[in-house]
Amino acid sequence: MKMKKKLASMLTVIMLACSLPWQAQAAAPIVSNKPHKAPVATPPAVSGAQPVKAVPQPAAVKADTAAKPAAGVKAPKQAKPEKKAKKAAAKKSKKTKEKQSKVQVQQSNWRLKVAQQKLQVLGFSDERPSGRMTEATSSALKSFQKQHKLKADGELNDATYQKLTWEAFAKEGIPKVKGKEIVSRAAKYKGVPYVFGGTTTKGFDCSGYVQYVFKDCKAKLPRLADEQALQGIFVTQKQLRPGDLVFFTTYAAGASHVGIYAGDGQFWSASSSKGVMLSSLKDDYWKQRYYGARRVLITNGEVYK
Repeated sequence: MKMKKKLASMLTVIMLACSLPWQAQAAAPIVSNKPHKAPVATPPAVSGAQPVKAVPQPAAVKADTAAKPAAGVKAPKQAKPEKKAKKAAAKKSKKTKEKQSKVQVQQSNWRLKVAQQKLQVLGFSDERPSGRMTEATSSALKSFQKQHKLKADGELNDATYQKLTWEAFAKEGIPKVKGKEIVSRAAKYKGVPYVFGGTTTKGFDCSGYVQYVFKDCKAKLPRLADEQALQGIFVTQKQLRPGDLVFFTTYAAGASHVGIYAGDGQFWSASSSKGVMLSSLKDDYWKQRYYGARRVLITNGEVYK
């Protein structure tokens, strides 16, 4: 009996041992001596504060929505086209004024030099003309302005310059001779032929003719046209009076031809084509070549603008 029990137990052990490889394959893998448990996902530790939920961003944002500024934040104002245009115009105007001021300074320097010369002629200054405003020049201008009842500010304004020019001319210009007398003498030499360099009744050139006419009236003028153009004071065509000199640009730049204004838009001159003749300022030839006019006779009066 005992043998039977031993055999039975041995058979049982053998059967159990044979079944182990199959069970090992079916069972979960083993880690150490305990069966492996499937890992459980453990949430990360979170502090006591409430978790912030992610806000999904929209796939596309409308243009008008994107352009809106955040609440409480003022968007910078866009400059209006009109304001931009005004700024640009103001900038351009400023540059233009700067250029004009530079030109005015250059002109005033030249004009100031002339004024200083006139102040010398009139005995208000002995300062050498420089074209720069000095205390001596300002003082001389004040004295001149007071004498002629002008605003005595010591500045060279238009009224002061015009009066200075006239007063100096009245002292240096041709006195007593009248314009009608000059025109009458000029007409006497009608038809005298043109001769380059001529200064007599046998033949005149333009400036030789004018000089001869004035000399005939006991009045002195320089020989050449460009020298005669520096005499007296400037006058416009509207201000012309008989006996004034008119200048043209012909064969050379500047004042290269001169004549004597006769009135009614006409003038006497020694032309290269027909000799001494009466011409019109309105003729196309002379109109296109007109250079300017000067008053050399004091009797023709002061020039007013």
